[in-house]
This record gives sequence, C-alpha cells and structure tokens, in this order.
Amino acid sequence: MDMKITESGNSSPRVYNWKGPEEPHLTNFPSEVLQRIFSFLPYSDLFTSTLVCRMFRDNASVPVLWKRFPIPAMEISQDDGLDRLLSVLQLPRFRKIQHLDLNRVFMAIKKKGGKNRPVLAVQPPDDQSKFLEVLEIASKLPLTWLNLSYNDLPSVFVSSPEFLSRLILKIPHVDLFATCRGQGTSSDFIGNVLGNLTEASALHTVDLGGCDLDTLPIYLVTKLNNLTNVALEGAFMTMEQARAFLVDMAKGSKIKKFDIGCELIVDKDTYSDVLENLDPDLVATALNNLEHVVYNKLKDAKGDCCDFPPDLHLSRFLQVMGRNTKLKKVEMEENNFFYVGPEVVAKAFNNLEHLEMKPNPFNTSAQIVATLELMAQNTRLKYVLFEYEDLSWLNPGLVARAVVQVEQVDMKCSLSRAHVNAILREIGASSRIRRLNLRDNDVSKVPAHVRDSAVKLLRREGGVVKLEQKGKRLYLKC
Repeated sequence: MDMKITESGNSSPRVYNWKGPEEPHLTNFPSEVLQRIFSFLPYSDLFTSTLVCRMFRDNASVPVLWKRFPIPAMEISQDDGLDRLLSVLQLPRFRKIQHLDLNRVFMAIKKKGGKNRPVLAVQPPDDQSKFLEVLEIASKLPLTWLNLSYNDLPSVFVSSPEFLSRLILKIPHVDLFATCRGQGTSSDFIGNVLGNLTEASALHTVDLGGCDLDTLPIYLVTKLNNLTNVALEGAFMTMEQARAFLVDMAKGSKIKKFDIGCELIVDKDTYSDVLENLDPDLVATALNNLEHVVYNKLKDAKGDCCDFPPDLHLSRFLQVMGRNTKLKKVEMEENNFFYVGPEVVAKAFNNLEHLEMKPNPFNTSAQIVATLELMAQNTRLKYVLFEYEDLSWLNPGLVARAVVQVEQVDMKCSLSRAHVNAILREIGASSRIRRLNLRDNDVSKVPAHVRDSAVKLLRREGGVVKLEQKGKRLYLKC
C-alpha cells in the first residue's frame, strides 16, 4: 500500500512516503514526526508513551517536550527527601525546563512568635548542602520563572552569598515570598540582589511579599523602581522606606505592575497600612504613574459599607486617575468606594483601558450608572468585563450605548431579552466595538435582520464574532 503524510509548518510542506503490503506503524515514522505528535499529548500520556518501547521512550523524552512540565518539587522533597528531588531534576528530559517551583522545599520557619511573626528554626547541615545542590542544578537550566518562596534563603546566603544573587539576577521572574520573615532572619540576601541589580540583569519581576524589608537601606528599597513587576503583599517596611520608594515612583519608575494584593504593606512600627500613613497626594501621584495596580484593602471585610470611614487615600487616587494617569488597569474592587462621588468614579474608570466591573457591596448604583453614562459618551476603555449576576435594574438603552463604544466586551452575566435586543440594535457604523461575547445569553429571539446586521458590522476590519447553535438556543461569542 502507498501512504503519504504531509507535515505543514512555517517552511514548505514535507511529504513522507511509505510503500509496502502492510499497514504503516507509528514506529516507522521519522523522529521529527513522532515528536510533533507527542507535543500534543498531556504530560500523563507523554509519560505513558515512554513505557511503550525504546523508540517511543527516546522520542517522548526529548527535553523540549518537557520544558513546561510542573515538577512537584515540594511534594517530592517533603515525601521522599531532597536526595530524590536531586535525582528528578537531573533527569535528561528536564534539561530545558523553563518553569521551576521550589517553594517550601527547604523551609526553616515555625509559625509562632509575637504578631504571628514566625521564628527561625535551624535546618540540618546535610539538608542545607543538598538544597544548595538543587539551586546549582537550577542555575544551569534555561529558567524564565523560579519560585523560591518560604525557603530559608538567608542561611544559603551566609554560605554562598554571591551564588544566590547571581542565580536570582539571571532569571526573569523570581518569587521570594516569605523568604525572610520573623525573628532571627535577615534580609541581607535581598539587599545583595538589589545592590547588584543593573540594566544587564535578566530579572524584571520579583515577589517580595511577606518579607521583612525594614532593615534594608533606603537606597536599596528605591532600586525596586528599576524592575518591571513588583509584588509587596504583606511585606514589612518603615514609613521612611515607603516614602522614598513612592517619591522615586512618582518621578519616574520602570514598574508597570505593582501588586499589593489584599494583605497590605505593613508599617514596621505601627503594624498598619504603611501607605495610609503617607501623604494622599504622594500615594495618588505615584500609583497613577504605573500601568497596572492591584490594591485591595477590604478583602473579605464584614459589615455594611457605612460602618467603614471614608477612604481619603482612595478618593484622592481616583481624582488623579480621572484627570491624568498612565494606568491602564486597576484591580481594586475590594475597596470602600461608598463615599466617593459618582462623577469621580466614572471619570477614573473611563480613563483606563481595561475595566472589570464586578459585584462590590462598597459600590453604589449611582456610581455604576455614572460610569456607563460617561462610557457611552467619551471613554478610553478598550476592554470591559461585566460580571454582575443581574443587570435587569439598569436601563437596556444605557447599557447598549455604553457597550458599543468599547472595542472588546465580555458579558459574563445574565441579560434580559430587552438588554440583548438593545445591544445588538445599537451596533452601527459609528460603533467602536469589534469583539462581543454574550456568553450564555440566547440571541435566537432577536429579529434575524438585527442579528445578521450586528454580526456583519462586528466582523468588519477583522472583528471577531461567531454564532453557536445549541438546540433551539443561539449564542453570540468571540
């Protein structure tokens, strides 16, 4: 029998021919074809393929196929010890691994001490040397992300200070959450990393959340502004450090994303939010000089919005955002917006490029309406996600006029027939919208000429939209 297999790629198609009386077998395929097939398999099936035969084992073990495999280092080290982890990391198939999660493989803290601050516990010398071997293997891998969170890095720094700094600085993204926190710990290794940070360093993203940074010199803390993405959720700082850091940020920072999360940066002396202890104008100016901010002060807060005092820092931040900002996206839904004027909120949100409108008990209906009214008239927004359970209380015409002025809209909520009808009717030649995802909202009841016209207009100039029929229901998605 004759058989042809064509492989398409960026270059000219390549054709493989087999001739013979028997059906072709996978083992007859060239290695490059087998490896291409294996690249589509989940890792569990890829591993099973290594057990079939020698040819499958050799081709399914090619390092490039395993470059994103999530090695369960924490489970291996805790269940079988660091020796076993070392043998796993030395397997030939992992030579090109790009992401490596080593969090909690060499923990040296116990949860006790004042203010829930952990206390250092001494690790056996053998474990320290084995952990150092693990890091040496990591230093030879082409890593783009390394997670060292919760490990006893201060003790490693004492024995190999320059090695640890070089390792961290050569990897683009490194997580160091809670690596130096508690009595008896030292942040010297972080100071050494920041002190050696240059424009030539590969490091651009770092998570220092949960770390005691309050002993670092101020000039080293300000060097965080030379990174691209910085996370400081739950870190400890002095007010002087935080002020200097934000002053430099306000003047001009390379930081694009600043993540404070929902555990505030803690003032070392007062155990309160260190940013709340600084001048509101400084905080507002600095944060508006970035592109993406994550800052949720009231995560899982209990009580009515009226039970919380007015947030002067949030109000000032939104006022500056509405006038002049570099911000494109904020994740701040867990904040008390209740006392902020609807016009201030509307101007701030419409001055972004990316907005996610989610349920927030600390938002008022007047703020939501004002945001949509301004969105319908004049907005910089390019993407909006609606994640409310019920929009029936909002005027369908208002929702429609707002939605069609944004390039990409994702309606992750239940819409009434009136809302669906209004949105599709509003799409016209002057609309900015190019991608519309109505998710599980049925559009079969919309008149066919309205629906067809909306789809045609959405597809103009490369817009993306598709209709999916499921039984009697019809969905419009992108």
